[in-house]
This record gives sequence, structure tokens and C-alpha cells, in this order.
Amino acid sequence: MASETNTILTMTRKGGPRGPPEGRKEEEPWQDPGSDESLQRTLDLVLEVELSDESDNEPDFIYGDIVHDTEADEPIALAVVNVPGLIALEWEFEDGETLADRNPKCPDDDDVIVVTPIGVLEDYMPDWDTREAAIPLEQLVEDEVPFAPFPSLRLVRVEDSHLRD
Repeated sequence: MASETNTILTMTRKGGPRGPPEGRKEEEPWQDPGSDESLQRTLDLVLEVELSDESDNEPDFIYGDIVHDTEADEPIALAVVNVPGLIALEWEFEDGETLADRNPKCPDDDDVIVVTPIGVLEDYMPDWDTREAAIPLEQLVEDEVPFAPFPSLRLVRVEDSHLRD
């Protein structure tokens, strides 16, 4: 058993038809390329990647986020009121066009985000920023609250929702 722990690991180098490069042996002992410092650096990088992966799992838009339309000449504050779980190709307007048809710069499978101007939302529901759930689309239609669907790629979040930690 003691002889197993003293064994030196070797790696065979294949030199092709001419043999190994000059000055090299067919087999050379393996040497630890790093130290505790490089191990710590690797662990730090792994932790950094794990932390960035966790933030990647956070949705881009949730109820209560304040957003701007990136294509507007003078953007206004819009509040996300619903994220229906549809893609742009699935959102159809009364004239038969889809959200994807009206936004050719965005991919057909981009998520639909429903927004309303923040002033309209505050008039309609003064306590909207304490609410914990999205406003159902049927309720917005029934209450005649103006809203608009957007592909997510046209929106930029300028203020986080009260629901984000």
C-alpha cells in the first residue's frame, strides 16, 4: 500500500513519426502546475460564475417594474401590469396581426410584456405598488384601462418592482 502512494504519475507524449521533441523524454513525471493560490483563484471564479447564474434566473420583467420603450422618441414611465406567458407570435390583435408582425426587429418567440402608463395605473389603482399579483388582462379590459403589449426586447427596466428583493 505504501508503494502506491509514492508512485509518480506519468504522461506519455506521442511524438509522431519522428519521436519526441528534442530534449524531451518519452515519459516525464507529472508535476502539480499550481499552488494553493491558483486553487483559491479557481474557487473564486467558480463562486463568481455560480452567483452570476443565480441572477440570470431572475425574470427580466415582473409586475410593478417601471420600464421605457426603447423605440420611443421621448420615453415615458410605463408600469408592467401583466406578463401573460405568451410569445409575440401568439399575441393577436383584432385586425389579425400579431405582435411579432408589428415588431419585425424582435424575434417571433420574444416574451410579451403588458404595460400601462404609470399615471394611468396610479389613477386606476392608487395602491398598485402594494399589490403582490399582476392585474389580470380581463380586469384591465373590463375596467377600460388602457394598456399595450410589448415584446420584451423593446423594453428597458428603469426601476425595479416593489416585489423584487
